[in-house]
Amino acid sequence: MRRSRVVLSGLIVNDGVSVYNLQERDLMKIELRSIFYPKPVDPDGYLRPHELSVICQSSESENGEVVAARLAVDYLDISRAEDEGMNVWEVCDADSQGWYSVCSAILEPTAPFAEYRKELGIDHPVFGMAFIHRVAIHSSLRDWQQMIIDSVSKLFSGETATVMWRGTTDMTDQELASLGFRIVAGEDLLFRPNVLRSEYETVNDDRDPNFDLKVPQEAAEYVQREWENAEQTDFDVY
Repeated sequence: MRRSRVVLSGLIVNDGVSVYNLQERDLMKIELRSIFYPKPVDPDGYLRPHELSVICQSSESENGEVVAARLAVDYLDISRAEDEGMNVWEVCDADSQGWYSVCSAILEPTAPFAEYRKELGIDHPVFGMAFIHRVAIHSSLRDWQQMIIDSVSKLFSGETATVMWRGTTDMTDQELASLGFRIVAGEDLLFRPNVLRSEYETVNDDRDPNFDLKVPQEAAEYVQREWENAEQTDFDVY
């Protein structure tokens, strides 16, 4: 059975006393499905796949929900792989060309990328990488993409990084930069150190998607269609 969060709705009456009525309201949330192998038998078992659904309130039903976006994120647990004697290159190579290209750029960085890390003051190793490689977002969430990507990145806290190809979303370079993404020289690959603060952070966004965002019911069909279309080019190098 689906559980709805209960929120308080305030009503100011003539005597100035706030009276609160309990109302059920569907809040924006990100649902996550993931796979974890306690004892991987193949190298790519150290890549933890995640499928995320961004669920929002419907504009056509007071208590309805709509899947307004979907994302596929693979998490490479570098620390675990190395602790268990696995070669990280073998993990990436066994999975896809996309992961191999990511590892080539990040784990064997070029001189410009090394200089970029120095400029940001990143003097610690990256123990994990979250690779956002597939995205389907309805147009009603166009102005909420920063919140979504920032929230997804924060699922992987600590000395980790979020990476994705520049063409994965339709965000502008300015929007991507505000999230802390930088382009890895010569690769068209975006890199965000999750340990650092960024100009845009969800907690500082004055908007509230629980009240300021409603999504048309048709968004679910659009997202599903785009998700299936994106599967054909998933892991392609942009």
